[in-house]
Amino acid sequence: MRSCLLAVALMLSLPAVAKDTPQDPAQLARTHGYVHIAFPKGGGDALVVSPVAGGKDLKIDTPAAVPPVANALAYGKWLPAGTYRITGWGALKWENGPQFEVKAGRATDIGDFTGVNVGGYQMVLVPIPHAENQSTYAAATKSFAAVLSDPAPISLSLSTVSPAMVMGQKGSGLGLIVDLMLAYDRKINKPSTQEAMKAAKDPAEFLRLARTLALPLQDEPARTSDGAMYFPADFGQLRKRTPDGQWSNVGIDTLRQILAVEEADGRLLAGSDDGHIRESLDDGATWHEVKALGGMQSIVDIDHAGNAWVVTTIEMFDDPDAPRGGGLVVAMKGAKSARLRVYKGSQPDLGDLMLSREFVLAPRDLVGWQGARGQLVDGYYHLTAGTSLQRLDVATGQWKTTTPNERISSLRVDPSSGVLTALWSQGAFSKVFVSSNRGDRWDQIGRPPYIIFDVQMDTQNSGWASRWNMGAFGGTWETYAFEPAKNDWNKSGEAPFNCKLMRVAKDVPVLCLAPDASILGLHAGKWEAEFSAM
Repeated sequence: MRSCLLAVALMLSLPAVAKDTPQDPAQLARTHGYVHIAFPKGGGDALVVSPVAGGKDLKIDTPAAVPPVANALAYGKWLPAGTYRITGWGALKWENGPQFEVKAGRATDIGDFTGVNVGGYQMVLVPIPHAENQSTYAAATKSFAAVLSDPAPISLSLSTVSPAMVMGQKGSGLGLIVDLMLAYDRKINKPSTQEAMKAAKDPAEFLRLARTLALPLQDEPARTSDGAMYFPADFGQLRKRTPDGQWSNVGIDTLRQILAVEEADGRLLAGSDDGHIRESLDDGATWHEVKALGGMQSIVDIDHAGNAWVVTTIEMFDDPDAPRGGGLVVAMKGAKSARLRVYKGSQPDLGDLMLSREFVLAPRDLVGWQGARGQLVDGYYHLTAGTSLQRLDVATGQWKTTTPNERISSLRVDPSSGVLTALWSQGAFSKVFVSSNRGDRWDQIGRPPYIIFDVQMDTQNSGWASRWNMGAFGGTWETYAFEPAKNDWNKSGEAPFNCKLMRVAKDVPVLCLAPDASILGLHAGKWEAEFSAM
């Protein structure tokens, strides 16, 4: 399966954390209290707080020790005793933020949070209490627990959702999508889910609604015998699409991102970004864990064919000595290296999964890479390991490098024809290569206009591509069809404004993911709303 570029991009773009002067808990505990906040799903930023009695704003921005879970961040700081109000999150202003108390010699646990985009350039910082996050506070305070007058924390329990914070300019940014969404709403006469989420006051209700709007995170879903497709999504969700374009949600008891899903003999297997593989035998009604590969190993691919299982994980890590290359990479101070691990097994319960190969990718290997894409076709597992292309012979366990060019950005393998498409997306220097013999030999073909996002050749002479046509003040997603007679691409259509394209396969309508979490499908050349968040 292929993991979505967006999911990996999020892992690569975690904020660099500024170093702070160490605080001495033994000295400060007489007059200060420790304040802790965690972002178990990542994406966290410094919390800005203001003393209610008056005084300058303070930042809770010192990294705290947290269990090793992918993307997890936590911050803590000793603050003078008093009452504080949360007034900001990074660069965002938090109007009427909640108050909390700081007492000398005590610790205040603000809680676990994640940011949720509710449309219209608005972000809500919502609490996410869940058993899988409960060890964060204990780990953060373990080193100085002896100086606390009371080990029990002062907890900030938010019973209501705080108002949304505005990111940049106001406005929906939907453009041409609005008419389609409104027509769909009139058709089924339902209230706006996204508006309901903005109006929700109970955090539990807010999260319930947010789960129904989680967009697919990768473009190769699990496909069942009845034609249904299951796409992995955020907040422990699978988005199910029936052959007639009806969407629904299948939930798993986790708030983590699901990045990989596979169907095998009536079973559904889902891999999360914290290293867990869960299985359902009843179409997602119930789940149980079958494998845990470690909290730092995000599972980005699960593939199965015959009696062979292949599982791929990615782990981001800091490596200051890694070669960084030149240009942009040198300036990426927060850039991380990555370990890409491929496991192989044959037992149905994955009990014999063993490491087949590990690729260590330096920051320079990640520039231009569109994420780990693995596909098991005809006994061979093809994988983009950074900007190189690797092939595993599942039967023999032998690996071979099959990169057609110096570097590639992405790979597609058509499961019916076996044709491989390798893309190097680098502006005017972009190149497209095609292979019909598992990557042993490649032919370079014409490329679509840049900026190229995706190229999928269905056969040696037919294919589909998408690209972002950037204008002075915005851009348009466009689709292209390959014309072998002239070895070039013809424009075949456009997507509505700001709606990102996703093509699963030739026999599935092209999908378009709207910024308000609605999903459009291309049916007989016309865009139709399959799922509306309005």
